[in-house]
Amino acid sequence: MKKIKILYPYLILFFLIFMGPVKVGPITFSQVWKIPLFVFLFWQVLIKGNDKKLGFIKWSYARATKNIVTANFSISYFYGIVDFIRYMMFPLMFEYAYRHIKNIRKLDKLLLGFAQFVIISGIPFTLGLLESKAKDVLSFKDFDSYSGMFQNSHGAAITTTTAVLILLAYIKSKSTLIRFPKLNYALLAYGIYLIYLTYIRTGYLMFVIGLIFLFLPKKLTLKQVLSGLGILILVGVGFYILLESNEAFYNRIFDIRNGKQTAAGSGRLLFWMASVELWYNGNIFEMIFGHGFFDLIMHMYQETGLPVYAHNEFFTQLGQNGLLGIIFFIGYLISLFKFILKRKTLPSYRLAMAIFFLYGSLMMTQGGMWFELDIFMVLVFVKLEFENVLRKRMFRNA
Repeated sequence: MKKIKILYPYLILFFLIFMGPVKVGPITFSQVWKIPLFVFLFWQVLIKGNDKKLGFIKWSYARATKNIVTANFSISYFYGIVDFIRYMMFPLMFEYAYRHIKNIRKLDKLLLGFAQFVIISGIPFTLGLLESKAKDVLSFKDFDSYSGMFQNSHGAAITTTTAVLILLAYIKSKSTLIRFPKLNYALLAYGIYLIYLTYIRTGYLMFVIGLIFLFLPKKLTLKQVLSGLGILILVGVGFYILLESNEAFYNRIFDIRNGKQTAAGSGRLLFWMASVELWYNGNIFEMIFGHGFFDLIMHMYQETGLPVYAHNEFFTQLGQNGLLGIIFFIGYLISLFKFILKRKTLPSYRLAMAIFFLYGSLMMTQGGMWFELDIFMVLVFVKLEFENVLRKRMFRNA
């Protein structure tokens, strides 16, 4: 009975994420259930609590608040408030988790459990027992892309990639939480298969970058160099075989849709140019504070035919939140990197670095806030800070 109760939170989470894309009036179910969560976190963290905040958390709050101060907020106030809530989730969840998770062991269980849950959630979809409710912006007639319980294939790729790397980190460290190694190795292989099924190049890039930083040694030896080259050759050969044997994979990698070559990078260069053009042609106030969500999307639609973000967080922030948006975003990244670097002697340092750089690659190629990824980042960085506090206590008591 106790084991069944442990599953309840995961079943509820599966339902909430799975139903996320369903429309509830002008918004989605995902936005509906996150509003009370936001109110709860806001009350618990910012109203009831008054703790000293880490540098990257301050930058994160500033980055979120900037969304409600734009040149055309009166027109796109709804979207500005939505983005404010979305960007606030990360710092609020971090502070709440840091206060309420009592020890590292409990945090490890949550982190590993969530990673395993994300991978296992793909089983009913790949077996055909459930049909995804995801609604991708672009549909591909020549192949099916795995979305699972997520809102789109990008969300599936981003979250599953992070889950696989976290599971791999626990296996690599021979954690005592890995009770059935063979089963977890099988789960790891299945997770990699799910990443492949998404056909999302952003996910592939994140996976490679995450692997590099997860296994990057402090000091290189000849044996490690040779082993690294062997792995690169093996991955390269496997990639080449996939390109030659799988037409859908080949078409996705080289942006061929319905037999026609499309713009390089799914039109990303066009999106970036359109965002810069919007910002450059604005007045002084718009250049500093940004044009807001609505103007950015409408300009994208006029220039590219698609009402989308710039597919790069730097360019999205430039168009939507202006120079201040860029400053807050870069400040957040630098502060977060310093937070991790100062803790380089701790056990979770390597995993935190892998998460940081895969997040950086995501911001360069896609951008935006991804709730499930936020959960992973919160748990990893809280774990790193717990280890830092524990180390300080040990030094004081020595």
